[in-house]
Amino acid sequence: MMDKRKKKQKNAKVKYLFIFGAILLAITIVGVGVTLFSLSSTMRNLSNEISQDTTDVMLTSAGVGEDFTTTIPVAYYDQKSDECINIYDSNSNDLLSSRQFEWESCDYRKSEIEKELVEPKLDDQYLPVAVGGRLLSNRGINKEGFKRWFNQVDGKSKNYAGSIVLNHDDEAISFKFEDNDFYPLDNYNTWNEKLSYDNHNHLFTMNFGIPFHINFDGNEKLKITADDDTWVFINENLVLDMGGIHDASTSVFKIMENGEVYTGVDEGSLAYSGVTLAGSDSAVVRIFHADRNSKNSVFKLELVNMSLNVSKASLAQADNTAEVAYNPEDPSYVAPLGESLYVRPNYSNAMAMMVTTQSTILGVLMIVAVVAISVVWRCSRRGRNSAK
Repeated sequence: MMDKRKKKQKNAKVKYLFIFGAILLAITIVGVGVTLFSLSSTMRNLSNEISQDTTDVMLTSAGVGEDFTTTIPVAYYDQKSDECINIYDSNSNDLLSSRQFEWESCDYRKSEIEKELVEPKLDDQYLPVAVGGRLLSNRGINKEGFKRWFNQVDGKSKNYAGSIVLNHDDEAISFKFEDNDFYPLDNYNTWNEKLSYDNHNHLFTMNFGIPFHINFDGNEKLKITADDDTWVFINENLVLDMGGIHDASTSVFKIMENGEVYTGVDEGSLAYSGVTLAGSDSAVVRIFHADRNSKNSVFKLELVNMSLNVSKASLAQADNTAEVAYNPEDPSYVAPLGESLYVRPNYSNAMAMMVTTQSTILGVLMIVAVVAISVVWRCSRRGRNSAK
C-alpha cells in the first residue's frame, strides 16, 4: 500500500516537472525568436551605418568619437540695466513700457513663464517680433523696446561675437552643452556698471542658429533648459515658448517621421505644435535667449539623433572639431550641399553595445532552453518507465 502511494506521488512530481519544463521551453523559444529578430535588425543597421559613404555629403560615425566637439557661432549683446521705478505709480507707465533689464535689485520680481510675448514667426531679418499692446508689470516687452534685445542700440546694448561648444555624448547619441553658471560676458562690462552680488555680468541676450539635415526617422529631438526668456524657432516658426523672467525651465521638441513637430516640457507630454517640416530635408533651429535678472543663469542644450550641418573647412582640422555652417551676421545664409557636411553622433558604438547585450541575452536563453529540454526529456522517460 505504501509503495503504491509513493509511486503515485512520484508520478505526480514527474508530471508537474514535465508541465513546468514544457512551459519554460515554450517561453524560451519565443524569447529566442524575439531576440534573434532584434539582433538581426541591430546587426543590419550597424552594417549600414559603418558602410555609409563619408566622402561627399555625410560625415557619419566614422568621424565622430567621444571627444568630438562642434562649435556654434553666437551673437551676444551686453545689456544696460534700467533704472528702478515704482511699478504701482500710474505716472510711470512710459518708463515701465521701456523697461527691459534688471528686476531683482528693484524689490519686485514675479517668477513665471509668460507665453505669447513674441509673434509665432520671425521677421525678414530672422529675428523675433514682440507682440504689441502688452504692458506687463514685470516683463517690460514692447515692440520699440524689444529692438535692443538682438540689435546693437547706442547706450542700451553692445554686440560681441562669441560661441558655445557642443560635446558629443556617445552613450546618449547626442550633442550637449551644459552650464549651471552661464555668464558668457563676464569679461565684458560695457557700461562700467556694478556687477551683481555674485560678481557676474548677468544682463545679456544671445542668438544663434544650428542648421541640420532632417532624417525623418522619428528619433530627432532637442531639449533646452534656461532662464530667463528663451524662444526656439525651426526655420521661421516658433516651436518652444519660454518667455518671461523665470527660474530654469525645460522644454522639448521632437520631429516625427511625417515631419510634424511635437513639443512639451518632457518627452512624455508632447503635443503637436502646429508646425510641420515638409518640402525639404534641411532646416535651421534658431535659438534666442535673455538673462534679464541678476539672479542665477542656467543654459543647457541637447540635440539627440540630429545631423548637424557643418563646414568642410573646420572638419579639415586635426583636433576632431567642427563648426556649424551658420553665420549670425548673415542668418539668411546657410552653407548649401557642396560647401558643408552633415555630422551626427556616433550610432555605431551604441549599436555595437546593443549587439553585445542582445548576444548575451541570447546565450542565456539558449542555456535555459537546454535545461528545459533536459527536464522535459527526463520527465517523459520516467513517465514511460512508470507506465511499464
